[in-house]
Amino acid sequence: MKIFSWSFALKVFKRFLDVGIGVYLILIPIVIVTGGFKFEILGVSIKANHLYTPLKILIPLILIRLIISIEFRNFLLLLGSVLMTLFAMEIAMRIWDPPLAKPDIGQIHKASAFFEWELVPGSSGHGSLGECYHINSAGFRDTEHSLKKQAGVRRIMVIGDSFTFGMRVNLEDTYPKQLERMLHSAKIKSEVINCGVVGYNMWQHYEQLKRKVIPYKPDLVILGLFEDDLGSSIPKYSESNRYSGGNPFGQKRILGIIGNVSLLNFLRNANTLFEYKNRYRRGHAYLKGIEERKKSWGPSTPTNHNYIIMSGKMEKQRCKEFLDALKQFVVTAKDAGARVLVIMIPDSVQLNEPDMQAVNRFVEQVCGEVGVPFIDMTPVLEAEDDHPSLYLFPIDAHNSPKGLKLIAKSIADYIMEIGFFVNALPEKTT
Repeated sequence: MKIFSWSFALKVFKRFLDVGIGVYLILIPIVIVTGGFKFEILGVSIKANHLYTPLKILIPLILIRLIISIEFRNFLLLLGSVLMTLFAMEIAMRIWDPPLAKPDIGQIHKASAFFEWELVPGSSGHGSLGECYHINSAGFRDTEHSLKKQAGVRRIMVIGDSFTFGMRVNLEDTYPKQLERMLHSAKIKSEVINCGVVGYNMWQHYEQLKRKVIPYKPDLVILGLFEDDLGSSIPKYSESNRYSGGNPFGQKRILGIIGNVSLLNFLRNANTLFEYKNRYRRGHAYLKGIEERKKSWGPSTPTNHNYIIMSGKMEKQRCKEFLDALKQFVVTAKDAGARVLVIMIPDSVQLNEPDMQAVNRFVEQVCGEVGVPFIDMTPVLEAEDDHPSLYLFPIDAHNSPKGLKLIAKSIADYIMEIGFFVNALPEKTT
């Protein structure tokens, strides 16, 4: 009597694959409707927080089912047809060139000998949350501005990193442009130009001031600092006469030859946009981006670069280098007839964490030493009850339009309260 039958085992395996394919076909619309889910059955956690999660299992199951169900020759023909279809879709995508097919921010940056990297004048792009990026002819993320100021209009230029640049938000939602609208509403004739660049440190802020901002003869320069801006205050080009910089946002090449694969960009960005728009459907547990960030940036990881800076454990030499760089920054601006205002934008992990705000207190002290006003935005954001709404979690840790509006309002209130363009600035503001 024959106990084992290969044909019977294959039949069972096929049924098993059919059930698996059916389950994952059902999971896809569930993810679309719910925006992601997580539950437990008999102690086993079942979750799908991404649209591609069920697809990563579904596609291999379908391939295995096809391999054991049709002749190998026919499978190769089918595989060839699929590859040809994908190739045709790639060509169509490049011709159509929709915003979501752009490779995020890589295409708006280039290597630079003086800045390490800088924005490409005249370039445009779209981010993975659907936001638009356009760089003007001067290399700023802003509309066009002439070097010559309009009569009676105060020119404010804002230097900073990605929080100033406005990562993952449209230009009108950045705090420089929200500040401009607030000043206009208060009948203050002004233009606010966004000079922020993603990833810049203190030395790059100074280079930006010296090489690009001063020619515009600003009345006020706002320096928007984030904790990791203190990590490097010495120009990279001073380390080597042959320094040519590099673009950290350049796209990774696939198989060494394919760089800008529009179809893959489209699928990746579409999934990210889907996740962001449906983030509130996933429940409060999924929105604990701040708590998750504290685990990787907090005291539990004492060697983390950001934790070292935030907790005030940065080397004395780096502290001195930052002090010297800020002095240079202030002197250069004042020599050009511009006043300086320094603001400190906190990371979400610093909110209601005094030990993580040591860097803010250090920057305030340094601003007092160099005689410039300072505004710490940490209390401003802490006063808001719903902290997650101030950031773009779970997709991104940068400020949301709501958080940026609070920053802009704090600056606008300060300018109007002290008569920034009328009276002399106080030497220190706490």
